Amino acid sequence: MKQFSHSKLQVYERCPLQYKFQYLTNLKAKHESTVEAFMGSCVHGTMELLYRDLQKTKLNSLADLLKFYDELWRVGWNDEIVINNKEFTKKHYFDLGIKCIKNYYEKYQPFDQDQTLGVEKKINLKWGDVEIIGYVDRLSREKKGVYAVHDYKTGSMMEQEHADKDRQLALYSIAIKQTFKEAKKVKLIWHYVAYGEDVISERTDKELSGLKQDILRIIAEINQAEKDDSFPAKETKCEWCGFWDYCPKKKHLSRVEKLPQNQYLKDSGVKLANKYIELAERRSLINKRAKTEAQVVQKEMEKVEEAILNYADKHKIETLQGNGAQVVVDKEIGYIFPTKSSDFESYKKLENLLKGTKYWEEASSINGVKLEQLLTEGAIDEKIKKKIVALVPLEESVNISIRKNSAK
Repeated sequence: MKQFSHSKLQVYERCPLQYKFQYLTNLKAKHESTVEAFMGSCVHGTMELLYRDLQKTKLNSLADLLKFYDELWRVGWNDEIVINNKEFTKKHYFDLGIKCIKNYYEKYQPFDQDQTLGVEKKINLKWGDVEIIGYVDRLSREKKGVYAVHDYKTGSMMEQEHADKDRQLALYSIAIKQTFKEAKKVKLIWHYVAYGEDVISERTDKELSGLKQDILRIIAEINQAEKDDSFPAKETKCEWCGFWDYCPKKKHLSRVEKLPQNQYLKDSGVKLANKYIELAERRSLINKRAKTEAQVVQKEMEKVEEAILNYADKHKIETLQGNGAQVVVDKEIGYIFPTKSSDFESYKKLENLLKGTKYWEEASSINGVKLEQLLTEGAIDEKIKKKIVALVPLEESVNISIRKNSAK
């Protein structure tokens, strides 16, 4: 039985190649531990203590919980935890965690609004040979037939429309209705403890049925991708990915990031990218009448292009990082159609061949774009297609372009 989770499906949708690296290989992701994540884990641990003890009829005081939070922080903190926002200090985040716990405690004490059925409770969904697993921060029953899934959040608040479309807690809702037959209603509650506010949503049975079909569709895509070994890279939220060292779109950037600013030019890929960018800028500034200089620049650019292609092939990358911009190498396979100036004899043969068919009007005097579309879509009779292909080679074309780095 194949096992999936919300986060696993989310990774595949974000980037199939990241999914392959993370779940189908032994590659190790490089992730930094952030202070936000650490603070959040300490708050979650404190909430877990609160409700585990409540299940045993022990109500901890706010002072007890804050002492426990302080212990979690002191024991768990290490120098590898990163504070990216330099306007804030370690103490700022520590104090924010205290605020989160106080907000929640003061809002819900004496915590008799519902009955806790589980803390960090594992959820299982089985659909045929597929199993979906997950963990609920807290599961409760408010009254007969009414259950609630609780999720503690220490970050920014989510909009209601996003909560109404959220997949993770909705998946848990399906599992709860399957496990607890009396469950007629399942509330989905996000506690934004830094603000002392909640966002609440629900799903109809029709919505849950649609969600199930959507999940099974994604899983079918994953299974097919595994059969075909087809996991293309998507440049979507790449900052969350720890596999830059292996990604053809990012591994060169990863190498550059490891270099101090004054060592940039020691990297041959960077030198090539910078040279190409410099020449492109020079060419664009040259007066149209200065044809000789433009030709000199063009010839030098062609040499650099050749070096870029060799470098990209050797290192299996698609992007070379320069200072302030990137050079992107795009390759595609396509038909090379003859023109009157490039190969007049082949052009006339192809023209005569097409004039005797129904495709002449559509191709309109050997329209390469239209002809390629007809060939690739299988719209041309096989017999005619073979004759055309005999005159038209299928070759790889390469385009090198410059993409400015986005401002951070």
